[in-house]
Amino acid sequence: MVSGLAQGIDSVAHQAALDAGGRSIAVLGEGLLAFEQSGPLKRRRLARAIRERGALVSEYGLDFGAQTWTFPRRNLTIAALADAVVVIEAPVGSGALITADRAIELGRPVFAVPGPLGASTWEGSNRYIAMRKAHLLVSASDVLSPFGLAVPKALPRPVESEAIDRALDLLASGAADADAIAASLGLPVAEATTLIADMLLAGRIAATGDGRFARL
Repeated sequence: MVSGLAQGIDSVAHQAALDAGGRSIAVLGEGLLAFEQSGPLKRRRLARAIRERGALVSEYGLDFGAQTWTFPRRNLTIAALADAVVVIEAPVGSGALITADRAIELGRPVFAVPGPLGASTWEGSNRYIAMRKAHLLVSASDVLSPFGLAVPKALPRPVESEAIDRALDLLASGAADADAIAASLGLPVAEATTLIADMLLAGRIAATGDGRFARL
């Protein structure tokens, strides 16, 4: 799983890949040393876990700081490294759509999860599906089958309905990040991020763009 280690969906996706026993690659918009010195603590911790089970990638010098223009270039690198690009939730003009556009230019398939009509945070995703720039994504098989792969058979995971209800109750009073959700539920952050991923895919919550999540 390749992404940009941003707060919110990016970080949740990296953590979920590691939790599932997979590998992850984080592409940074700054030098590796610059990120280690100035990046947010929880992202630096995640970066160390990714480094053990994948790779941290940067095209910049070790101490080169992040600039506005480095992130669109980072998105091109993400698109080039990936076999396909998946857009979970994207408003118009978002970095996720920049990555999708670069993937299209490179001939990579793009998939998008549909969201509620009229929701600004999904407007870009819905528009790309309507314009047929992105394939509709409603299950893992939608991404895997074009590559001749199938969803691995596994024992059904118990539905964490109580934990989801408690998380939604928490978010009813305002947006919160993964750490706050984990602390409120008394769960490890890794388990909370898996719960967040489930709620995102179910359309129960949405990313606010600042590393937090809000109830829909």
